[in-house]
Amino acid sequence: MTDPKQTFDVAVCGWWYGKNYGSILTYYGLNRAIQNLGHSVLMVHEPLGYNGFRVEWPDDIVSMQFAERVGYHTTQQMHFTELPRLNERARTFVVGSDQLWNPLIGRVNSDLFLDFVSEQNNRVAYGTSFGNRGTKKFTPEFIATHAAQLQRFKAISVREGYAVDTARDIFGAKASLVVDPVFLLPREHYDELAAKATVAPEGEYLSVFFLDPTEEKKAVAQGIADKLGLEIIRVIPNPDDGIEHCRTLWADEPRAQILDEDRPENFLRTYQDAEYVVTDSFHGSAFAAIFEKPFSSIFNSKRGADRFKNLMSSLGFDETRRVRETDSHEDIAANPNVTREIDYSTARDYISSGRESSMAWLKDALDPSTTGSAALYPRQKLTLTAPEFATGGSGWKIARRGKQTRLRVARGGDVLGNLVWTDLPEPLVAGSAYQLRIDWTPTTDAKKVNIHVRNPESTRFRVVGAVNVEGARGQARTDTLTFTVSEPGFTQFMLGGVHFTGRRAGADIRSIEIERIPTGALAAQAPAKRKGGAPAGGFSAQAKALALKDSERQVRSFGHARSADGVSGAQARMIFHAHAIEKGLSRSNFRPGFGGRAVPGLAKEMNAWLAADRDTSDEFLQSSAAVMKAYFDRHDQLGTDVSHFRQLFSEPAQALIDGTTHSEGGVLPAGQVRELVGEVENEDAERSFLDVVYGRRSVREYTSEPVKDEEIARAVQIAMQSPSVCNRQGARVHQFEDPDVIKKVLDIQGGFAGYEMPPRLLLVSADLDAFLFAPERNQPFVDGGLFMMSLLLGLTQVGLGSVPLNTAMGTEKETKIRELIDIPDHEVFISFIGVGHFDENVLVPRSKRTGVQRALVQHKDA
Repeated sequence: MTDPKQTFDVAVCGWWYGKNYGSILTYYGLNRAIQNLGHSVLMVHEPLGYNGFRVEWPDDIVSMQFAERVGYHTTQQMHFTELPRLNERARTFVVGSDQLWNPLIGRVNSDLFLDFVSEQNNRVAYGTSFGNRGTKKFTPEFIATHAAQLQRFKAISVREGYAVDTARDIFGAKASLVVDPVFLLPREHYDELAAKATVAPEGEYLSVFFLDPTEEKKAVAQGIADKLGLEIIRVIPNPDDGIEHCRTLWADEPRAQILDEDRPENFLRTYQDAEYVVTDSFHGSAFAAIFEKPFSSIFNSKRGADRFKNLMSSLGFDETRRVRETDSHEDIAANPNVTREIDYSTARDYISSGRESSMAWLKDALDPSTTGSAALYPRQKLTLTAPEFATGGSGWKIARRGKQTRLRVARGGDVLGNLVWTDLPEPLVAGSAYQLRIDWTPTTDAKKVNIHVRNPESTRFRVVGAVNVEGARGQARTDTLTFTVSEPGFTQFMLGGVHFTGRRAGADIRSIEIERIPTGALAAQAPAKRKGGAPAGGFSAQAKALALKDSERQVRSFGHARSADGVSGAQARMIFHAHAIEKGLSRSNFRPGFGGRAVPGLAKEMNAWLAADRDTSDEFLQSSAAVMKAYFDRHDQLGTDVSHFRQLFSEPAQALIDGTTHSEGGVLPAGQVRELVGEVENEDAERSFLDVVYGRRSVREYTSEPVKDEEIARAVQIAMQSPSVCNRQGARVHQFEDPDVIKKVLDIQGGFAGYEMPPRLLLVSADLDAFLFAPERNQPFVDGGLFMMSLLLGLTQVGLGSVPLNTAMGTEKETKIRELIDIPDHEVFISFIGVGHFDENVLVPRSKRTGVQRALVQHKDA
């Protein structure tokens, strides 16, 4: 550990201590780039005391061992209140890179905006990220707090082009575009690190680096290895305890060799010698470019797909290096970009020129002899404590009492024109945006109070916002609103007596703060809300707004389902027609030659599917082919000529139908099991239907016993027996196990407060692409609800506890959740479900059910 009295030119704040190769090498690049400019560097360890996301880091983790090997000077972890002492140890503080300014990440706090740095020292940001595109994630409080900090920086740079706009429009700060810190060092530097690896891979191999490995991603890697004829697959585990997971995941693949020692040097060496790379990591993709390896990248939406798109565009590859987690072996085999041939000329120029310009920017930003400011305009913050008010007549009684000013409307003063005002320390700037915060206790029977600014020379005033005070009479509160100023001359804050009605009406005002904010910040903020978080406008207005949003989503999904990439829509249309044919085949009074609409419709969809060269093993396509085989076989047995229907199918479709050997389409006796789902692990797990139904409880507390993927998969298989309109099967289940993601989601959802987070979280959704007609507007929720109930029973059957958590939320919460876990717009939320093993003695609500007579209405003949 570095001498606590030693001083440095530069102190670096950021996530260099994270157990992630991307973070480790990002900060290594930044550290060495700063040293190469002739500056000494101190790496500041993570401060404690903010929230549960900040933890004490052990010294034996991969990042700390690497820091020791490469000779970092580091601080010890300290409480954030001790950070100001660092001002005596460094003259310039640098924050970057990584998503250090993304409010959706729990680790983001004020230290990453360098709030502790004194005015005498310089603040610099290198390549720092706000996360994905979009501004709705920035709350008014976040903007007000951190815009003021960013405007105190000497210089700011970001690594995504859209972040330049975010810095300017939302935070009022100038930002330059630079390359990611890993590109600041030439390849030779990483070659030297790789030479210090403890592994020496041999042979031609595929290098696989997945931060979030899944069976689907494994299948993509296997498909790439098959296509390229590579007999070795070297798997690089995520250093965050990923080795055992990789061993389990790849246990059935004889070509797989797991890198079993976590070291950045080993990561680099395995990349350096690879024939081909496949990764879902942003920095994994960056290092493929640095080593100029042919590669494929799965854009990891969990960690910010926009980052991948920005990087690939900069390197000149756009979507050509992209493969998807859902790609089949056939998709990989047919992808012309999965090849060892790759043109690195554009990428080479970008890295070279980007390194040169970014190093020049960094050199100037760190030069103590230069001055500068990232602020777009001078900061303006106006504060009034127990402000002095004046009025134009006798309609108000004004008294200053200690730390507050008491305003009372005189008898009969609740009328238009009865005004009271206080002077601001300086005029508001025309064309600027402001945030106003008032700490007060309003006393009125009115539902809202308008807030005004006033021009004393012209006596003109304007409403800058309305505060909803319904049901809050006489309660202390702080209200915040934002507004713009369109003309000069406004220098007063004003209230009107017409808004203060009832006994002893008025307000006790403790303080008023008005702070200038970027005009773009207004668009990022949520609409005004009533107490409790509902949008303003009353129940009917709220219901109408939400209904319109739902309608817009359905219309978008209707178009998406019919687009070139609308696979779910094509599947839904196939199964819609196929199910109609199945119903005709099941009739006791069978009508030979039926299907005048359904058969041509199915032929059209199957022909289009095959013509588009889509997956021929798709279950919907195979089921449709089986239905048509049953149809033609039935008519052959009856001697009925339906060749006119057969001719509607293309030659590939006819071959598929004729070659179908399974019986997963058509009809079967009602008493026969539809499909087998495997044996129960032990006979004790078998229960009667009534045991499952009456034994299901909403369980919110779970044991530490791990939940197996196969347990959830079996419960989902049970739920898939639920009925769905025309067998279109639009239900989807999204499964989450990352504790940070689960906590963030449930914090937004708001229904799990006071409990430890569940080991697994499921989101049941319904794919709107599966619903084809306007009258089906409610069917996604009907089908989704049926599926969810069956899933709850399935979880009970396999021995797991569960609790449904509603998704009855407004658009703001829903948008936050969609951005966090990347749920497609064409899927609507049905319910979250917390899942885990449980102690049968844990207490749960009794949840008494009423009698049958309440639900059952019997309509008998008169």
